[in-house]
Amino acid sequence: MKVYPEKLEQALNKTDPNKRVSVYLVAGDEPWQKMEAADQIRAHCKKQGILERQIIEDTNASNPLTDQAGTMSLFAESRLLEWRFDKSIKKAQGEAIQSFINSQPSDVLLVIAPKLANEKRTSWFKTLEQAGIVVEVWPIPAERLGGWLRQRATNLQVQLDNDAVGVLVERCEGNLLAAHQDLQMLSLLAEGNVITGDNIRDYVGENARYSTFELGDACLSGQAERALRMLASIEAEGTYPLPIVNQLLRECQSLAKWSEDMAKGTPMAEIFKTNRVWPKKQKILQVALSKGSVKKWYAMIQRLTMIDKGIKGQADIDVWQELSYVVCLIAGVNPFRAKKTTAPSQPASTQTSTAASKGLSHLKKELGMS
Repeated sequence: MKVYPEKLEQALNKTDPNKRVSVYLVAGDEPWQKMEAADQIRAHCKKQGILERQIIEDTNASNPLTDQAGTMSLFAESRLLEWRFDKSIKKAQGEAIQSFINSQPSDVLLVIAPKLANEKRTSWFKTLEQAGIVVEVWPIPAERLGGWLRQRATNLQVQLDNDAVGVLVERCEGNLLAAHQDLQMLSLLAEGNVITGDNIRDYVGENARYSTFELGDACLSGQAERALRMLASIEAEGTYPLPIVNQLLRECQSLAKWSEDMAKGTPMAEIFKTNRVWPKKQKILQVALSKGSVKKWYAMIQRLTMIDKGIKGQADIDVWQELSYVVCLIAGVNPFRAKKTTAPSQPASTQTSTAASKGLSHLKKELGMS
């Protein structure tokens, strides 16, 4: 059966003590939740009298479980076999897991794997899901992180005011292990007092971790301040900037094309359906499309192309500074303070329309997209 990470302990306690679960699968890309779920399963197995643990690293062997099954335990009737995968589970390895389940083993198998994809459609996964417990972990988005921190703080008997939660989200977003460790430290320092935002600023360091995809989503959602904070964190980690440029470039190229399609009368819903945009991403792109014009997206493509040249040594620019400008512009905030010019002699609407048309044609021609 499938179990959410936060419900795992409850599910383990509900299992029949006389009917042992033979297999567990913990999968996902969020390391702290994976580690915590695996620890809960190990602790549960100990309560059931399984004291011996055998670790199987991800190897080229298609069925290392066969070797383990032939090795008798010196100390116990049952062992916890822990098979760890660094990459997706291959067909032969999945069949080995299925064979293990069907053999009605005395041992218990814990499989730890990356995020599942095609595996969910296989027969071995369906067998595992029916016979055992499947826990999938996901990164916690910023909008849910505050609630997660409050719940964790309550479990540790730590009281956080609203400002403290906000500051902690900023400093620990994308790094749940650091957030948990910070809450443990605060539980020792609080001594029954309410933790404030100033306390967090004094005692908690910058531990946030972000991906290029999260940065892109923050930009498109119009969260300029958060996007700049992400960019600064990514730069401080010594990240090579080209993947960031490529990610933003792909987003802007799609938005430029879709904006043109919408200008020709194609409904936004039809564009999303044709391009198979998943629902959560649709909400982000709706914000971006409502705030940006065709010309804006082509201008962003032009700036990102220039930054790409700067990274490759073909242009003399400050790459991270230029990236910060682009992040602001995509988010709908102009970092440049342009002075107002004198009104033109011809009607403003006519001149704006003409200038926009010429400017867009020039941009597309320059970028080879006309």
